[in-house]
Amino acid sequence: MSITDVWTSKSRIFIDETKLMLEYIPSFLPHRRQQLEILASMFKLVLEKPGASCQKVILIGPVGTGKTVVCKYFGKNISDYAKQMDVNLLYIHVNCHKNRTLYAVMKYVSDKLKIPTPTRGFSTQELFRIIWSTLENKNSYLILTLDEIDYLISRSGGEVLYDIARVSDEFIEEEIRINFILVTRDVTSLVMLDESIKSSLLHNIINFNPYTAKEIYDILKARVTVEKAMREEAVSEDVYEIIGEIVGIDKGGKGDARLALEILWKAGKIAERQGLNHVTAEHVRIAYENIAPTLTKSSIDRLKKHEKIVLLAIAKRLQETGKTYISMGEVVNEYQLLCEIFNERPRKHTKIWEYIRTLSKLGIIVARLSGPGIRGKTTLVSIPAVSLEKLSKKLYRLLKE
Repeated sequence: MSITDVWTSKSRIFIDETKLMLEYIPSFLPHRRQQLEILASMFKLVLEKPGASCQKVILIGPVGTGKTVVCKYFGKNISDYAKQMDVNLLYIHVNCHKNRTLYAVMKYVSDKLKIPTPTRGFSTQELFRIIWSTLENKNSYLILTLDEIDYLISRSGGEVLYDIARVSDEFIEEEIRINFILVTRDVTSLVMLDESIKSSLLHNIINFNPYTAKEIYDILKARVTVEKAMREEAVSEDVYEIIGEIVGIDKGGKGDARLALEILWKAGKIAERQGLNHVTAEHVRIAYENIAPTLTKSSIDRLKKHEKIVLLAIAKRLQETGKTYISMGEVVNEYQLLCEIFNERPRKHTKIWEYIRTLSKLGIIVARLSGPGIRGKTTLVSIPAVSLEKLSKKLYRLLKE
């Protein structure tokens, strides 16, 4: 296939892969309704009595917990709703990782407002006054989001937040034109600030917790079924589930939705390159291994011989069945067959269970109790984050040696 064929061929996996990208703002945000409602209530006064006060809100949470997408989603919705109320409310989102000084932030805002930049240099304060005057002349109001403000503080110090906190004082006799949303990964960058700054900023905080495996499942499924990023028939329930197992905070992951979306996209690209019309759990494992390798050669080398055989039994059985999880009974049967191949005397069930627990503690496998749909209670095991093919080859080689 030529590169032209690649560009012109119709994907059997994706409908619109841009909807899995970081920049995309979905029409539906699973598990962030509470944060959106709090944000809406805090800015209600800006709609009812624009210019009456300067609203300042802080969003706190680790990477990939939805802070940026919630801000952009909120910004679009509140500015659209304001138009219906004949309020000219603008929303501007600034990434402080790219704009690490207050002057750079103000310059970005002035560019977005299409304010001509004079040839002579202006101070930050002068630029701020020009922005304020422009808003005043157009009878406009602004919600300004400073995303990743940690970078702004580390570069410019806590004084920059003092300037933000006291921004309306200079225009005390006038209508307030600018409101702020500050986005940070954790509160540590704020706790060392001067008390006068903290008193102005830290009374409106919205927390964003890392996502659980079930929440990751819902986010991914919404991107496929609601946003139509991929063909529904190309992504099975197992794919959503295994990414949830890798990423979910309750499963030992980081709870990072950005990572989950990247895994799904990369898994889809791998399946596409193979000429398939569906994504498998193995594609997910390969994708994650490419993004964030978790299993080193030394961690496998350090395993005891029968721990390696049990791990190989799990990998081999998962490969053969194509399932995401296999039962403890399947592991034991496969393990006993492998013991014959390697001329080893099989260990008893209690010992095999010890090996399973060790592999689980090391993060190599996932073990959980079966749920509804399976008769009785049994332990189900999976290998979510490593390519089964590569792992099996490595274990075979080590065991033969």
